[in-house]
Amino acid sequence: MYSKHINIRKQFIKMFKKLVLTIGFFGCLSAIVNAQLGIRAGLNFSSTKIEVLGINANTDSKVGVHFGLLNDFKLADKIIFRPGVLFSLKGGKTDESSLNYSYIEVPFSLIYNFTGEDSGFFAEAGPYVGLLLAAKSEDDDIKDEFNSLDFGLNIGLGYDLGNFILGANYGIGLVNISKEVVGFDATAKNNNFSLYGIYQF
Repeated sequence: MYSKHINIRKQFIKMFKKLVLTIGFFGCLSAIVNAQLGIRAGLNFSSTKIEVLGINANTDSKVGVHFGLLNDFKLADKIIFRPGVLFSLKGGKTDESSLNYSYIEVPFSLIYNFTGEDSGFFAEAGPYVGLLLAAKSEDDDIKDEFNSLDFGLNIGLGYDLGNFILGANYGIGLVNISKEVVGFDATAKNNNFSLYGIYQF
């Protein structure tokens, strides 16, 4: 039990260091290219799309959170490139257990502002890459059963209020996150609906 707490503490320290480095990197990048840095936080409503031997066995959705940093690079009057780094909790629920995945995700979104002004409705779309940090079924560690990388597509809509942004997007997992097992044909993909807010400096 003591060694388990030590490992959790080491993982937290490692994640905190990465977050500090990420904040510094985005801050420097914003200063260099005159981009607009923002903090994003919100809710995930995620599920896992599972197919076993050709039969669908999808999970129910579960609620998680996400938070991190984004940077806006204005490409044209109505077009913005918005990359970011997010910590995101995903997974799904079954009758027997709850699946919990922790990811570091890097979205690369193109934003189309319908008005071209500082405020107004916008649409967003772009790929994301996810790095799996942990995977658990209840208290059991199942990370070894999953691939380290996830890849998918985000699409969404939102409203820009100036320094504050409200949005919703849907993330469609495009790759199998489950490791292949000889003699066992199964695939698993992440699906995620997010509601979020962004505060820009």
